[in-house]
Amino acid sequence: MSPEPSLAIGGGGGSTVIAEHLLVAEHRLAQCADDCERAARRLRPLGAPLPGEAFDATGTVAETAAASLSRSSEELARLGTALRLALDGYEAADSAVRTALDHLLAPMAGLVGAAARSLLGAVSGPLLAALGVVAAGYALLPASSRAALDESARDGLRLLGERVLDDETTTMMAGLLLPHADDAVLGAVGVPRPIVERVQSMMPTIGGVEPGSVAATAGVAAVLGAAAGARGAAPVEVRRLPPVAAAGPPTPPVGLAGRVARIPDPAQPVRVEVYRGAGGAARYEVYIAGTAHDAPVGGEHPWDNASNISLVAEHDASSLRAVRAALADAGAGPGSSVVFTGYSQGGAVATLLAESGEFRTAGLVTVGAPTGGMPVAGDYPAVAIGHRDDIITALGGAPGATEAVLVTADSGGREEGDGLLAAHDLDGYRATAARADASEAPLLRDAVSGLPRGGLGQEAIDYTARRRDDD
Repeated sequence: MSPEPSLAIGGGGGSTVIAEHLLVAEHRLAQCADDCERAARRLRPLGAPLPGEAFDATGTVAETAAASLSRSSEELARLGTALRLALDGYEAADSAVRTALDHLLAPMAGLVGAAARSLLGAVSGPLLAALGVVAAGYALLPASSRAALDESARDGLRLLGERVLDDETTTMMAGLLLPHADDAVLGAVGVPRPIVERVQSMMPTIGGVEPGSVAATAGVAAVLGAAAGARGAAPVEVRRLPPVAAAGPPTPPVGLAGRVARIPDPAQPVRVEVYRGAGGAARYEVYIAGTAHDAPVGGEHPWDNASNISLVAEHDASSLRAVRAALADAGAGPGSSVVFTGYSQGGAVATLLAESGEFRTAGLVTVGAPTGGMPVAGDYPAVAIGHRDDIITALGGAPGATEAVLVTADSGGREEGDGLLAAHDLDGYRATAARADASEAPLLRDAVSGLPRGGLGQEAIDYTARRRDDD
């Protein structure tokens, strides 16, 4: 049995995550200090004799106990302050290291790209000749030998993927390096570094995308993909599925796990639930699926990797258009109260729509989403859950300062029969969401309790979506 995933919690205006037990300890120290001081205040009146009565030694005992409790309160408060200073120092050091690494990696990425271009030019001839010999040898093998070789190659690649991709170190390195992939590409095509720096200095005025970010890198990929017909931001149409007669009206979701449990399958990637409050106002809960991995890139299904690239580039991706259309069909308009819940690609869609200002966002919950470069600035409860060994979350880059509460956990490790990218599995995130619901860390507990609850269920609508051919 896998160990219970340990949580680290951060966000709330920063980006550094801290072990849950330290945050809980800080909170409990403050509570104990308050309890001791409250008890001391109650004991002090017992130390004074009543008017007209002789002095009683029990008063001295009460005064001594009150003084002892006051001293304990002060010591606990000092210990809590020391812990908070240590945590603040850790956050400052973490931020300084991240900044230093960013400044170091940008020019290094350009140099690596240029070196790779030179190396490829030097070895391309011999390499192509060697590949030709290998291909010829493979073709001359008997069919049974080729089949055995193919199977061995697949096993090797699967093992490599399990050992490398589902690894915390790989995820951390990807988050650091991906924002500088554009520097490496520009170096590889021979663009001089001074020109790169000049163009990047102008980029904040172009679309609001920061240079040296995953969004900037994905933006280049999205443009190239569009030129190649990837259609990541093509228009879409959505269709309601017939309601399930026996289902009845939906019951209100509770907490994080209650919402993550309702995230749909990519075959019907959007679910909208409508609730009515005491005053009759509608609240919409929308649940958004992750990527359809078997969908052809740029094909009919909007939940493909073309949409993934457009989303990370913060473009109006086809999947985002589909969710917007589904909400409109369900009756949500400007100013409507909406809670967004999404997994993987659906988490990126949820974050961008929650921050778009198109709706009155009442909450945001994401799991396994590549949203590190998508900071949340709105005044609403937001929780983003990611696994340390989930490479998909790293594709959004290292988290920046955000008002969302960041919850990071171990996925629980691999078990027999797990496939590639097991740390990204939705069932694992459902278990982590339940663990987060039970957390005593004040920052997370306040965010969870701030999510809307209750209301009278009206209807639950499932949607399919397809790209249109008139783009």
